[in-house]
Amino acid sequence: MSTNTPPPEGRTTPLNLYPNKIPQQSLQEFIESGTSLGSLCSQSKTPVLITGVYEVFPELVKWTPEFLDQKVGDKAVQVISSETGVFQEHHQPLNMTLREYSREINVNHSTAKRHLYMGALNIDHFFPEIKADLQFDELLPQEINHSELWYGPGGNTTGLHYDAFSNFFIQLYGQKRWLLSEPNSFLNLYPRSALSNYPKNTDFNPLKPDFEKFPKAKKVQFYDLTIQPDSILFVPPYWWHQVISDSMSISVSIWCKTNLLKAEWGALQLLPTHIKHLIGRIVSPK
Repeated sequence: MSTNTPPPEGRTTPLNLYPNKIPQQSLQEFIESGTSLGSLCSQSKTPVLITGVYEVFPELVKWTPEFLDQKVGDKAVQVISSETGVFQEHHQPLNMTLREYSREINVNHSTAKRHLYMGALNIDHFFPEIKADLQFDELLPQEINHSELWYGPGGNTTGLHYDAFSNFFIQLYGQKRWLLSEPNSFLNLYPRSALSNYPKNTDFNPLKPDFEKFPKAKKVQFYDLTIQPDSILFVPPYWWHQVISDSMSISVSIWCKTNLLKAEWGALQLLPTHIKHLIGRIVSPK
């Protein structure tokens, strides 16, 4: 459904929005119903917004930049940089301590020489000290428990892309804006070549759409929502999403194992990548 409402300040073009809202349910309701959260990974075809997380796990409110500095500030971390604040590819990581990173991202970004983002760092590998403080993963089957930490300043944006796994995205500090579109949008979103290094990405930017270059993208609908601390966004595999940090933000992704051979356009797009990885393991076995 197209909207005729003038775009909010800083949003140049109104989005073509889905007529319905993303399903929403409190975490306490999930628990009381006896529904397995893990079942979302195998059964849910649409995103779900899970609210009231602090009601069940009140100690999660302690996840702040100060908490990270205190717990793991001296740990060496890998940070990526961008001249524009848009993180579309995997850049050569910079190495620094988390405390050094925190100090740099707290400067005035109008005068900062580079945009930094600490994203998708495996908690088991980089930060085992804080794994027990996550708590929510206690509700998930152990075999799907793979968690990653995202920590960065306001203004950072990930380009429009999809992932091959389901994601419980826990917002712990600050807020993030999510734009999401269903897997069937694949043919209208101009994904990069299946043989490229980034087959899950598209160069179409729904925030600054170039419909002359990407005319079919006019057909694509989006969910547009901002998630606050105390919320979890469940995102099924192959859903397109672009994520914008509206403020300093700390988030955790918990990824579910999913069937990589599902009959989705995204899965077919990734077959060359899976084949390359398989050949690499055969040629260079560990």
